[in-house]
Amino acid sequence: MLSQRERTIACWLLAITILAGFTVPGLSEKMAPFTSPSLLILIIMSLLPMGRMEGEEVFSLDAKVWQIVLWQLLVLPALIVSAAHLARIDSNITLLLVTTASAGSLFASPTFAELLQVNKQKALQCMVLSTFLMPVSYFIFFTLVLHADVDIDVMEFVARCMHFLVLPLGLFLVYMGVVHKLPAKVVNSVESASRRTTIAALIIFGLGIVGPARDLLWHDPQRFVMYLVIVTLLGAGMAYLTAVVMFRQGMNDSLTASIVSGFRNVGLGFVLLSGMAGHATSEYVGVSQIPIFLAPLAFSLLLGRQPKAAPALAPAA
Repeated sequence: MLSQRERTIACWLLAITILAGFTVPGLSEKMAPFTSPSLLILIIMSLLPMGRMEGEEVFSLDAKVWQIVLWQLLVLPALIVSAAHLARIDSNITLLLVTTASAGSLFASPTFAELLQVNKQKALQCMVLSTFLMPVSYFIFFTLVLHADVDIDVMEFVARCMHFLVLPLGLFLVYMGVVHKLPAKVVNSVESASRRTTIAALIIFGLGIVGPARDLLWHDPQRFVMYLVIVTLLGAGMAYLTAVVMFRQGMNDSLTASIVSGFRNVGLGFVLLSGMAGHATSEYVGVSQIPIFLAPLAFSLLLGRQPKAAPALAPAA
């Protein structure tokens, strides 16, 4: 588990990262070739902290996890599509909204859960389940509901899923098989390194993916602001609504559900569904990284003002 000092440093690093990506000339372009490798590393490292858990704990998901994920991938997108239809929002904007609302949980969600001292285990489970169900959500809302003209190369999509989803899961299963034979000191070191590597990979991924958004800021600031307002309000709205709906699960679990619903892996969805991703989508995905990278610092500063003895903020076992 990261110390309080390490959590604070990580939050500031994420905030500085996104600012550097938009202000330092050429930085995003230099990091762009490392976007896909860093995403793969991010996925693998996010899974490692579950290695010591029993298989039943990882894969026998309780009803609360299913409730969160189904709410996240089915109910929330349906609400957003309905609201967009009633408000007569432009179809292109609606597609961008659904791109976010149908995405799985960000692979850094467990790290964010640890940074905010809520239920990391449940965040990990929601992350895995929502990621593998993400293509189903995209199919339902893009094809069946919106009838969008989505041109996806099926073989390329399958190859990307194998690379970014199946491969990390296979490596994780191998790790689960040997982790109990390793000395506790070694396992603790691996888990500690994985958390730090997750943050480092997230930084590289964020820097590499914001390039189109940075160009948009300079060439069309009005549309940049529009995208930023959309992603910020959407993420905050999904997080807030989820916390309210899941409040019966308890404060700790409702905050966890709020994190995994508000922090969406739009970047992974963009990579997997590359056939449907136009330039406007890449700009939108880049802009969507801003609230993702700034929110942990904002939340940590906000929660840091709460009494330390508050039971709702106690780290999950």
